[in-house]
Amino acid sequence: MGAWGVGILEDDTALDWVEEEYSAAGVEAVRHALLAVADTDANDYIEVDAGAAARCAAEIVAMAFGATDPELDSDAEMALGEHTAQVAEDADLIPLALRALARLAADNSELNELWTENGGDITVAWQTQMADLVSRLEGAK
Repeated sequence: MGAWGVGILEDDTALDWVEEEYSAAGVEAVRHALLAVADTDANDYIEVDAGAAARCAAEIVAMAFGATDPELDSDAEMALGEHTAQVAEDADLIPLALRALARLAADNSELNELWTENGGDITVAWQTQMADLVSRLEGAK
């Protein structure tokens, strides 16, 4: 059974991206994941895999600039923190991450669709997670 939750590393797609892409390519994987979402046309649909990678990348940017999610456990901090020294060398990643998150919150984002289609507590949890990440990134500037 696959993992699926609103937390940053609570789904298989995010875990796979961290393990395969981020671990191997570091800051370049972060930049690529953010650009793949941030640079899409406003009318383009963002698939869940691209969305999960961009969300993880945005969390890594937040961590690199001192805005770590206080709810992260030590295993998640270790996995996401692997290349944060490199990421911290590029302050341009902050506005890029914010642009990517804005696209992920749009109606034509599969990740957003999946979390908001049923409403209720899970939708609130998703929106809270996203708002918190945006807030931490804005504070990291």
